[in-house]
Amino acid sequence: MPRLGAARLALAMLAMAWLFGARAAMGAPSPQFQLTGLSDTRLITNVGLSVPRIGFSCQASTAHIRRYLDAAIEAAEEALQAYGYFNARIRPSIQRRAECRDPALDIDAGPVTTIESVSIDLPEPIREIESVREFVSERRPQEGSPLDQAAYDALRDGILSRVQKLGYLDARFTRRELVVDPATQSARIALALESGSRYRFGEVVIEQSILEPELARRLTGVPPGAAYTSRDLLAMNRNLTGTEYFESVSVRPMLDERENLEVPVEITTYRNPRTSYELRAGYATDVGPRVGAGVKRRYVNKRGHQWSARTQLSAIEQRLETSYTIPRAADPLRERYDIYARVTREDNNDIVTTAAASGVQWVRQTERWTRSLFTEYLLDRTRYGDEPAESNGFAIVGGRLGYQGLDDPLFPTQGVVFDVSLQGAAEPIASAASFVRGRAFAGGYLPVGKWIFAGRAEAGMIATDQFDKMPRSLRFFTGGDRSVRGYEYESLSPRDEDGTRTGGKYLLAGSLEAMFPVVGDDWYLAAFVDSGNAYTDPEAELKTGAGVGVRWRSPVGILRVDIAQPLDGSDGLPMLHLGLGAAF
Repeated sequence: MPRLGAARLALAMLAMAWLFGARAAMGAPSPQFQLTGLSDTRLITNVGLSVPRIGFSCQASTAHIRRYLDAAIEAAEEALQAYGYFNARIRPSIQRRAECRDPALDIDAGPVTTIESVSIDLPEPIREIESVREFVSERRPQEGSPLDQAAYDALRDGILSRVQKLGYLDARFTRRELVVDPATQSARIALALESGSRYRFGEVVIEQSILEPELARRLTGVPPGAAYTSRDLLAMNRNLTGTEYFESVSVRPMLDERENLEVPVEITTYRNPRTSYELRAGYATDVGPRVGAGVKRRYVNKRGHQWSARTQLSAIEQRLETSYTIPRAADPLRERYDIYARVTREDNNDIVTTAAASGVQWVRQTERWTRSLFTEYLLDRTRYGDEPAESNGFAIVGGRLGYQGLDDPLFPTQGVVFDVSLQGAAEPIASAASFVRGRAFAGGYLPVGKWIFAGRAEAGMIATDQFDKMPRSLRFFTGGDRSVRGYEYESLSPRDEDGTRTGGKYLLAGSLEAMFPVVGDDWYLAAFVDSGNAYTDPEAELKTGAGVGVRWRSPVGILRVDIAQPLDGSDGLPMLHLGLGAAF
């Protein structure tokens, strides 16, 4: 027999290796775990996930397969007991299949174990905590129900977790029993908790250098000595991050250093850049193209003062404003004082107005509510049509109450929002006329299936005997992208004998809109009807417009494209309305 050379021998070995790999890749047989006898999907799934992974080939010895079956039986018993089956009969076997042998278990789950009694003993202070009381009420197993060990574990761990998050850091179970009697297929649950004393927040050390230490401490929103809770730890982070002083914040409770029922807290901060700049550009059919710019000094001094200025320019309106903000020392997180000034010029509908105002306001702002009181001096110079321009000054005081309950400021789908303001001036106090002006706005979104319904209503009134001296900025106008579509911007208004729109003493407007998704969750079709008017004569009729539109959920808010037809009986053509942002 001729001998193979070394090269030919290596080539033959490579060919054999390739053939073996190709056979494996083409689906060479391998052992498969076989499970029979069970009908409950939960049990089948839990047993299937619990048995060991098969790590042997079809050529494994019988002894090897039996060792695997022993491990599989143990895992299956634990999987069945988790759902209360403690008397299962498990029969192992080796099944032949083609060129392989498979490990198999045939299982009769037997009767399920039921809960005979449940005892949960909590101290009185713990029972009075609503979140714990509700959790126990919802998760407490019912006597006579099948035993579910995972549910028992969730109940036990959930009680302890909630108690510890509320400051009972030394809480522990003095009794935690799940006793099962396989002979009677019954189980008894007993839990007894010892809560210990409740901890408080101790020293809070904030690593920062841009604010006075006491101011930074108050900006956490948690007073010294408050009861320790994990929710307040998150609030500290959220409150400090939301102030604009800090780019990021890390809050760490020093649990290992707690003593005398106090937990020290260490907060690490990373400051925001001192100054921020902003450039804006946009377009809306109401005002056409517009550009804007702004600058903000996030921290002027260690007392947390801030300064900002911005301008906005369009063909119709030009505005420049600035403000200086002083946080209130007693509650800097929620209250502030603003010193502000603004200059505006507006040229629209044959009305040219130049106005300047300066004033001071107090603002209190919480998560949803905003309250403010202000006083300002307004100097207004307005020319209506061909009439001579008239200048008037007003010392105004006023207040505002607002609520913001929308689920998403960029693309709201549910929630409500409203805003009420009242302001006035008295002629004897440096004012050209006496007046009281009130305005109220309310809106909401309601999801119904895939539909989103939106509605808004607005009303306003001016009480004065000298309406001719009222500044144009305080009179009422409506019509346009965000009020009554189908009509030009601020075109709904009383007119004088020359046809110039002069603004109204009263305002009434409303809208209903329905949106339906057509491409994923980003593109919507909309249908709407708007109605309203600004008027002086109470008998003036409302103007109505209706139409259809498209909504796109863009990264910066809702892009709205609407076509609206005026329904006032005129021959007016449909109007195109473009806008960016929610309807309110």
